[in-house]
Order: sequence, then C-alpha cells, then structure tokens
Amino acid sequence: MGILHGEVEGWACDPEHQVPRLDFELTAGCDHKCGHCYNVWNASADDPQGGYPKGQLRGPDFIQMMDKVVGQSGADHITITGGEPLLHRDAMDIIKRATELVSTVQIITNGSHITPAKATDFKRWGVRSVQLTLLSADAAEHDRLKGAECFADTVRAALDLRDAGVPVQICFVAMTENWHRFEDVMELCYVLGIRAISYNRMSPTGWAIHQIESLLPMVEQVEANLDSAERLGPKYEIHVSTAMPIPPCLIRLSRYKWVKFGFCSIGTHTPNITVDAMGNIRSCNLSSNIMGNVVDADWTQIHADPYLHTFKSKVPEMCRGCAYETSCQGGCKESGFATYGDLQHPEPFLYLGHNPEARAATPTDGLVQIGDPG
Repeated sequence: MGILHGEVEGWACDPEHQVPRLDFELTAGCDHKCGHCYNVWNASADDPQGGYPKGQLRGPDFIQMMDKVVGQSGADHITITGGEPLLHRDAMDIIKRATELVSTVQIITNGSHITPAKATDFKRWGVRSVQLTLLSADAAEHDRLKGAECFADTVRAALDLRDAGVPVQICFVAMTENWHRFEDVMELCYVLGIRAISYNRMSPTGWAIHQIESLLPMVEQVEANLDSAERLGPKYEIHVSTAMPIPPCLIRLSRYKWVKFGFCSIGTHTPNITVDAMGNIRSCNLSSNIMGNVVDADWTQIHADPYLHTFKSKVPEMCRGCAYETSCQGGCKESGFATYGDLQHPEPFLYLGHNPEARAATPTDGLVQIGDPG
C-alpha cells in the first residue's frame, strides 16, 4: 500500500516539481551482453555519450537517497531497473522499501536471478509486475542475441512469477536479426500465460550505436511486427504496447487499434525521469545528460534544470510543421544525440527510414561481435 504524495518521513514535495514516477537503476552491472544494449555507461569513450560515470551506493545509502527523492518529488510509481538490478547485493531490501514508499512498483530484470522465494516476496510486497526480455522463442537464437545462456532462466522466471501470482510482461526488442521471430514469441507468451508484451524497436544509445548497420530494424520489418500484433493480440488476449516511439511518417499508426503506442514523455506531465545507482538524475534512461545528484542537492533544484524545459523544443528540422510534431517529436531524440552528437539530428530509425542509402554511413567503426560490449 503506497503513501500519499509528500508523506515520506522527513521530506516534503513542492507541487510545482511533482512527478508521477521515477526509474531507479540499482547498478550498472549486468551478466548478459546484449548486442542492442542501450545503457549509456557502456558507450565508448569517444562516443557522444562517452565518459558516463559508474559506481553505486550501498543498500542503506541507496534507500536513504530513494526516500529523499521520492519524498521531494511526490512520485507514486517506481520502476526498478539497471543494469541487472538483482545483482545489487541489497536489491531485495531496496525493492521492499520501494513498495513501502509508493503505490505501484515494477521490476525490469533479465530473469536469471529470480527464484521462487523472490517471486513469493514480490507478491507479498505488492509488486505490480515484472518485465522479462524474450528476443526469440528459439533458445539458441535468444541466447546469442543476449550474449548469455539465459533462455531457460527467462522461461523459468516467468513460470516462478506466474505461480506466485506476480504479473509478467515480456519485452521484445525488434532487430534485423530477430524481427521474424515476433509471432513465435507471442505464441510462447500465450503458452506461458503471459498477457502483456512491450514491443520495442531497437533505439540505439550507449554502445548499441555501433550495431546500427547490423541490428537496427527496417521500417517494413517493424510494420510487419505491428501487423502480427494487431492480428494475434486479440486472438491470444495479449496486450501489446510500444515504449520506443514509432514516427507516424514512417508507419501509419491509425491502422492499429489493438496496439497502444507511446511517444517520448520528456516535457509532458508524465516524464520518465531516471535516478542512477549513485543518485544522478537524468531525463530518461536513454539520456547521458546528468542534471544533478540528489544525494548532494534537493529535487526542486534538479527538476528546475533547463534541460527538461528545452529538450522538447529541439525537434529535427524535417519534423517542423508536422501534425505530430509535439507528440512524436521526431522519435527518440536521445538516440539522435547518441548516434550523431546532436539532439536535433533525426534519430537513426527516422533518418534511415527516409534515407535508406545512408545506412552504411552510420557509426559502425570498430564493430565488435553481437553480445560483446567489451
């Protein structure tokens, strides 16, 4: 059961700086090596997002920091993420405290560290849902794209959570390597009793900008997946939503009645503000721009940072005057910055969708193998 806004002991919320939700990255550590990894701390040193600091607070210090930022921001939803959050030695204490602070908590995990006991705790604490990633219904292909032998872990985690009564959402990241497996993943979700899928077309930030040529999906591949979701979603009673924005100039979204589409939340009343493992605040989990550290500064000071208020105005020139300019905003502008060093440069999916001949000119110098971000 959550508490009312601003009632975290010792802290008060300024209504002018209230936000509904916060994402907490418990750690930068991860035991999977996804080729599409968007984490900004994995960017190469000379990339636009290079040099992001690593480190993490110990459990008691993290909880103290979380109490402060939740109390001062008035947030009433928390998403626990990473890296792999369950690698933090005090992850369970942090998650338990999160459920005491707010009304709803979601956990995003690779599933390899879920146990029946953890699943039971999540149910007892009232965790709303747990998100797991499935990149293919074929174990070998899933493991290759994840850079770890983890397919069996993911399925086992889904079953443990289901048996404990914790809702599971599957994240499918569409890439050129696996887009054709989406229908198989939907069918596997149906068999496992999973009724929610977050469909995310790869949006390169962090190290993933070096995999654009080999992994970024084509527009027609994403469109084929949406067609599948529209056809199979009602049949299997699986709700499908998108987190990464899909520009309407590339795909006519009005064709899809079953799929729930999402766009960039920065500058809206529901921003996806992220708190990293050291208390650094960013506008979203794809951004490398640190607005301040809540350990050292108050939330109101950080939330007043101009980045939040100017970001939305930095729309690519090609998007000016479009009917969807204020909603789509040109797709994922942080991906545009990560790839091209400019928030106003059309992000890769949008730019290459309109200029497919430029695909080979994207930042692929020094490509490493899929599943090995170094």
